[in-house]
Amino acid sequence: MKRSIPLRAIPLLLLQRREWLAAALATLLAFGEVALGAVAMARPILKGGNGSWTVSEFVAATPARAWAVLSNYEAQASIAPDITRTAVVKREGSSVILDQTYQAGYTFGLPIKARLTILERPPSGFSYNLVQGDKLNSLQGSWTISPVKGGVQLRHQIKVDPQVPALLRPVYDQQQEANLVQWMTILKRKMEQG
Repeated sequence: MKRSIPLRAIPLLLLQRREWLAAALATLLAFGEVALGAVAMARPILKGGNGSWTVSEFVAATPARAWAVLSNYEAQASIAPDITRTAVVKREGSSVILDQTYQAGYTFGLPIKARLTILERPPSGFSYNLVQGDKLNSLQGSWTISPVKGGVQLRHQIKVDPQVPALLRPVYDQQQEANLVQWMTILKRKMEQG
């Protein structure tokens, strides 16, 4: 037996995605604490692909606290999902030269060394560029800390061109995306512990 859609359901089906999300959020907020828990458990927003991504997240922390966690490069090796070693080679004013070793799913288990130049803009973020690295044609990006009501919006933009065979590139991208979301989640937790 074929089921038909009731006429009263058609307006709901015609809602645009944005309107649906707004309606869903309004419904959640109507339920108080349950809604707050659901919103608090929201995952970082990831956009992009093919080597160019932006990931962002609301963090209930001050810009100073967010900056302190984000710019503690030496601690990254103990908390980041993909960084196994970090060393500040040189610091001169707002410029930092940083050595890092990455090892994660997107490196296919191989340790990948990179030297980055970082240009800091405390407490609003920093940009970085690859100076030299193993298995990387290019790597650049930025971290931005923007004050918003109740905290900050943390945003990471990254562009990377790895030396990965075309056949493995979809796997690389999938692993990199998972890593970006995981790293943002860890940073949020560390910043909010303040």
